[in-house]
Amino acid sequence: MLLILILTTILAILIVRHYQKVKKLPPGPFSLPLIGNSPQIVYQLWKTGGVVPMLDSFRKEHGNVFTLWFGPLPHVSIVDYETAYDTFVKHGSRYADRMIPELLAMGRGNTGVLFSNGETWQEMRRFILTTFRNIGVGKDGMEERILEEIDIRFKEIDEIAIDGKTTLNSKDFFDLTIGSVINTILIGKRYQGESKPFFFELRALLEASMEVFAPADLTVPLWFLKYFFPRRYNLIKKVNDNLFEYVGKEAKERLEDENKFIDPENPQDLVDAFILKIRADNGANIYTLTNLQMILMDLWIAGQETTSTTLIAGFNQLMHNPEIMTKVRKEVRNITSDGSRPLLYSDRGDTPYLNAVVAEIQRFASVLNVNFWRINHELVEVAGYQVDGGTMIGAQIGGLHVNDEIFGDITKFNPDRFYKNEKLINQLISFGVGKRSCVGEALAKQELYMVTGNLILRYNISPADGKLPSLEEGRPFSASKRPIPSNLVFERVAK
Repeated sequence: MLLILILTTILAILIVRHYQKVKKLPPGPFSLPLIGNSPQIVYQLWKTGGVVPMLDSFRKEHGNVFTLWFGPLPHVSIVDYETAYDTFVKHGSRYADRMIPELLAMGRGNTGVLFSNGETWQEMRRFILTTFRNIGVGKDGMEERILEEIDIRFKEIDEIAIDGKTTLNSKDFFDLTIGSVINTILIGKRYQGESKPFFFELRALLEASMEVFAPADLTVPLWFLKYFFPRRYNLIKKVNDNLFEYVGKEAKERLEDENKFIDPENPQDLVDAFILKIRADNGANIYTLTNLQMILMDLWIAGQETTSTTLIAGFNQLMHNPEIMTKVRKEVRNITSDGSRPLLYSDRGDTPYLNAVVAEIQRFASVLNVNFWRINHELVEVAGYQVDGGTMIGAQIGGLHVNDEIFGDITKFNPDRFYKNEKLINQLISFGVGKRSCVGEALAKQELYMVTGNLILRYNISPADGKLPSLEEGRPFSASKRPIPSNLVFERVAK
């Protein structure tokens, strides 16, 4: 009898405390102590067929700001631009820290830039942005690097053409093109000839890392995974360890070469710039080999995977809408003297339709099904609700980009929505918002515009064997999207 009374009292306390928290937060589905909204989340995932449509279903029921309880922890999701801007830009200093899932922090601690906080994150982000700016990212210097890479890939396409046509796998082509650009920035080497196998080995490790990661991993305690799902835990650990070692090999070798001269006024790549920092303070501070290796891994994942995935998804859509490519080619040929010169990033002021196409590609691609949440360290107000410190809050970009109240018919690939309403571009936040927005935004924008525009300018592109690519999402229940690659036929446009 006493035991029943004690258990009943504990349960009553849990219920009261839980609902005291619930009534302060933005609305959401009815939640239970300890298990939160797990039943509704599982049901909506099954009913809607994926993470993004699940989020959209909760938005339609509860509004643009809603709360989901993952077990005993509340997560506030924002799926409209105005609230996201007010929260993460106007009051950005309150949300500078990211909620780092234990699984992602495993083996790395507070290092790198994606999954670090505090002084380390601030210094690493500052270093990356400064180095990118010095190398020329977002400027004419980077435009030349991207054009050089595009030219190399185009020559390869032409060299292996049979009867004027070349068939390539979209994933292989875009991965190699974007991977080579980011690699020249990070370690000063492109992937061509004998170095291509190295790239495909690295890509396999990256894909393995992405494949084993699921939304549940954002909230599951490490001890739970380790003891109840040991095979999954060991697989994830092995994949991440292999990727870390592989990506950091070049950096380690160059750091150990004490005789290598690096011009302090003109470092050639990010590794050079970081080694100068290490030598300056003898690795005693934040600038350590471990941080360098983590930065390389973070930038590889963020810089290669996301842009390539966006292009794969974009050209899948374009194969279903060839009239859009025809319209883009006409616009681009008009400003490049019928293709007598390549399209430059500086041309974007004269290509409103191509700009709209790239924007629609980004909206459709939205490479993350679930964005990482931030943590507030003090009482804050979000959309009129008082949110206690320590709550996880995030702008869910995937959910925002399918908000039909903003974009209308979200199932149709329609660049005209941006072409006819230029202000709508402000609702597109593919690179995040606020202090934790993507450090490679400037580079990604250049790549998306120049690769898309120059491909359409130079080639008629069609699906191999007339088989249209699938528009289904390869991993709708995962943390990140995976469009299904297709084989494309490239044929030079007649001059």
